[in-house]
Parts: sequence; C-alpha cells; structure tokens
Amino acid sequence: MSTPAHLTKIVATIGPASRIPEVFKRMVRAGMNVARLNFSHGSYEDHAQTIALVRAVSEELDTPITILQDLQGPKIRVGDLPPQGIELVEGEMLTLVPVDEFSHQPNTVSIDYPLIAEEATPGTQILLADGVFELKVAEIIGHAVQCEIIKGGILTSHKGANFPSLDLRLPSMTDKDRQDLEFGLAQGVDWVSLSFVRKAEDVRSLKEFIAQQGRPDTPIIAKLEKPQAIANLEEILKVVNGIMVARGDLGVEMPPEKVPTIQKRVIRRCNQLGIPVITATQMLESMIQNPRPTRAEASDVANAIMDGTDAIMLSGESAVGAYPVQAVEIMSRIASEVEKDAEFVNFPAPQTDETHAISEALNAINDVLGLRCIVAFTATGYSAILASKERSKIPVIALTPDVQVYHRLNLVWGIKPLLLDQEVTTFEEVAQQAETLLLERNLADRGDRILIIGGIPMGVSRGTNFLKIHRIGNGVS
Repeated sequence: MSTPAHLTKIVATIGPASRIPEVFKRMVRAGMNVARLNFSHGSYEDHAQTIALVRAVSEELDTPITILQDLQGPKIRVGDLPPQGIELVEGEMLTLVPVDEFSHQPNTVSIDYPLIAEEATPGTQILLADGVFELKVAEIIGHAVQCEIIKGGILTSHKGANFPSLDLRLPSMTDKDRQDLEFGLAQGVDWVSLSFVRKAEDVRSLKEFIAQQGRPDTPIIAKLEKPQAIANLEEILKVVNGIMVARGDLGVEMPPEKVPTIQKRVIRRCNQLGIPVITATQMLESMIQNPRPTRAEASDVANAIMDGTDAIMLSGESAVGAYPVQAVEIMSRIASEVEKDAEFVNFPAPQTDETHAISEALNAINDVLGLRCIVAFTATGYSAILASKERSKIPVIALTPDVQVYHRLNLVWGIKPLLLDQEVTTFEEVAQQAETLLLERNLADRGDRILIIGGIPMGVSRGTNFLKIHRIGNGVS
C-alpha cells in the first residue's frame, strides 16, 4: 500500500467512530500508523473485535499497524449520580465520602478512593471532570470530606477527580489493569502504556507482570500525567521503552502554563536517549465536532513535530468524533509540511559501542551522497530505532523477519517496517532482499543510493557492526 510520506507517526484512538471497517481502512490510507485501544472504555468483546479488525486490515493493505494497549491505571472517579447529574453551586458545600459509606445523603457524592479523609486536609484543592469543577476542603468529619464549591456546574456520573497537591497511596496497577493486561497480551498487543506513572518502580512492577504472562519483550510506554513523574523523569527513562506526554491530566495536576516547557524538555531528553515519545491530548480537539481544526491546534501539532516528537496522537477526535478520517488527514498534511523545513537536532550517542557508532555516521553519509533511504536489517528493532534517533529526514526501512517487531516499529519516527518472508543469513542476501522489496513497493528507483546497516552474524540482539553503501540496480557485491 502506498502511504503518505510523513516521518512523524500518527496514533489514533479507536472507538465507535472509527471501529467501522471502511472508516478504519480510510484512516490507515490517510496516514494512521498506530491504533490505540483505551481500556478506560469498552468491553473485552469490543477490544477483541478491534484487534481482529486491525490485523485484518494490516494484512489486506500489506502495511504494519501498531496496537497500543492503554491501561486505565488508578484513576479516581466520583460514583453514580442521577442521569441528569447534580448542580454544583459556587459557595455552597459538597461532601465527598467513600463508595461504601454512601447512602444517598443530600449534597453528598461518593468517590472510589477509600483513604480520602486520611489524605486530605483543610485547604486541599480537589478538581473534578479534568479541572472543570473545583472544590476546596473545608472540614474532615470521620470518613466524610466537606468541601466548598469554588467553581461549579453540572456534575455527571464517573467523572475523574484530581488532587494536585497530594501524593496519594495508590497502586501503580489496579486489579482491572491486571485483568485487562492479561487479555491484551493474550490478544498480541504490540505496546502497553501505563497510566499515572510516578516512579521507576511502577514500570518495573509492570515489566514483572508482563514477564509472568510469558511476553517479556513487550515494550512499555510510561504516561507522564503526575508531578511526581516529572520529578522522577531520569529514573523512569532508565527502565522504560517509550514515553507519552499526556497533557490532559498533566495540565490538571500541574499549572497549565508549565506544560508546554515540560513537553519540550521531555521530548528533547527522549531524543537524546533514543527513546520514542508520543505527544497526546487535545491536539485537534475541535475536530470532534468540526471538519477543520483551529489555527491554534494546527500550530500545536506543528510545534510538537518541530520539538522532535516521534508520534502525535488523536483521542476523542478519532474515537467518538464526527470526522475521524479528516483528523488523520489533517495531521498527515501538517506533518508532511512541517518536516520539510524542521531542523531536527542530532544528539551525540549515549553509549560507546559499534551499533551507536554506526548510527552516528548516518547523517554524515547522507549529507554527502543524498541517500534515498537507510535500510536496517534488524531482529529486535534496536538498530532501526537508533537510526531513527539520528533524524536524517529520509526513511529508515526496517527489514525484519519477526512479525512482532514489524508491527512494534511502526510507532517510531521515520521507520517503515518491511516483513521478510524468507530467512537471510548473509549480507548479500540482505542487500538482494532490500533491493527487491524497495523496487516492488516504489520506495526506491534504479540508480538510487541506499545505506544498509546490520550485524554479522545475523540475528544477534544489538549486534549491528557493518554499514554498506549500495546503489540500486548495480547488483550485489
């Protein structure tokens, strides 16, 4: 399948608006690379149908599609309310009680965090519904927390609750997360993202659980949504495979004016280390209802790309919005346009070994020869990710015999994975396969120069130790 030429990847959340097979196909053709399954919503039957759809379309269109399972995490929510909701009136009082203490008392709302009365103190700020409503704790009486309503409106069931100033005693994974993860791993998801990460130990716990399920190589994305995650960023980066700058909850938990600089700092640090990073939340929010984005939204997407993000993400725009295909098309056009002139930073190698040394040479060779693409023969995806880190503005064609690596790599900036359907054991076979596939897929023309990197012996993890300049159509020597 011929796909748009943008190097920045597009993540689209799949929901009722995009689960329709023809709509989903159009999104892939428009440039979608990653299907995000949000396990805060939907049944296992829904998600199983979506995964089957993704794999079927991937095979039909002969293109990789990454499946990202996004775990809900320990999100605190208010309980059941009347269908019409309840009105919060500024200046009046509202009492929050744990779910098991709730018996429909007047001016009282249940909350699914049993330690709220132990954690909160008078003056504590509580934000509801992603910061739409604001409360201030006035008094603690037993297990009940009495609050003054600072910013009111109509509150409906199961809206989120945030406590920006508190370091709550929440588990890194809930029982629901474990059940969801068992399901997702059995279904063969490609990446798993962990919500509300606060420290490196949260990621380690998830890795241990994944290993127990027999899928130890499944890569993990840490979602940065809490102030503690920003404070512990360096330790988290040491143990994670990817990062998501989840600006929604981050902008609730922290002053919103801090989020743009945090976004830039996190992306830059991930680029330095060669760790894929996704920028997420409200990128084209108005397209949930409108066929065109605002100018500010287009600039937001463009700035994330210029910052160096690997991927840009659609949430409600593609899950429940009226224009999911158009949202992908707009992102694709913005990415293609911005990438023409963006000056991406090439950071020094974080390690001193043959694989990193070879990746450092890619830009210098491309500057002199004007390569059509870089071909990375990779068993694990590692060398292709390092080549992506160089931000050479030409595609990194990842040749891999592993179908899991084939799908996983499609999340990473600039990488176009191709699946090898036969075993290769020598450099000559790699070059021949590369030439054949590039010509068949119109990814190169005869006479084009390409750069091939790989390792001898083949199939050794992180064993990249050669590079070869090759001209298409000149034979293999």
